[in-house]
Amino acid sequence: MQIDLYCDESRQDLLVNKEAITSNNRYVSIGGLLVPREKRALLKQRINELKKKHGIVREFKWGNVSDNKIDFYKAIVNLFFDADFHDICFRCVVIDAFEIDNEKYNDDDQELGYYKFYYQLIHNWVNSIDTYYVFTDYKTNKEKDRLQELRRILNRQYIRDNIEIIQAIDSAESVILQFQNILMGTVSYKYNYGNNGTSTAKSQLVSYVEEKLGRKIGATYPSEYKFNIFRIKLSGGNR
Repeated sequence: MQIDLYCDESRQDLLVNKEAITSNNRYVSIGGLLVPREKRALLKQRINELKKKHGIVREFKWGNVSDNKIDFYKAIVNLFFDADFHDICFRCVVIDAFEIDNEKYNDDDQELGYYKFYYQLIHNWVNSIDTYYVFTDYKTNKEKDRLQELRRILNRQYIRDNIEIIQAIDSAESVILQFQNILMGTVSYKYNYGNNGTSTAKSQLVSYVEEKLGRKIGATYPSEYKFNIFRIKLSGGNR
């Protein structure tokens, strides 16, 4: 089977700037959406239908969640849980930026540390049977070969190269990457604000996802398929 992975990150600046860490701005999220390629066209069609219905013309993303568009974002969440897309799933790794020590673990290379977390997102998610196409949002890298190096490292665990490509794309041109951003946004918001979010619309959307899940947003077992969260604890132990 051919599978697309759409990946993005939230609050990644905290990995290199501890001075920006506060009680409500501490956790970095790197998320991905797994979409069987045979479902890609249908998913894009359904997203665009919702955009047209709710008058969304430009890029939609977590930062734009507001009271006057909450029905659209709830419809996006509904789409993720739609029976037609039972095999589309979301995974997210969450990192406490306060625990980051790039000097100790990454030869003082913040970019290397960042892609180590990307590796954690992907390597336990993919299998040795299917072929994967990974799409990330654009990011300026100091080392131009970072994405290809990530691909090479990931493929070392397989008999053949299961990761066909890792390619940066413009989120403004990918409604599926924007779709993923909304799911990742709920995780990031819950981890950073808990139950004390300052935006009523975003807090409402977090609660709506939790209602759909039937549980609170938080670390899950590795076996959780639909909405998986891996909380990396660098100070010792995971989850």
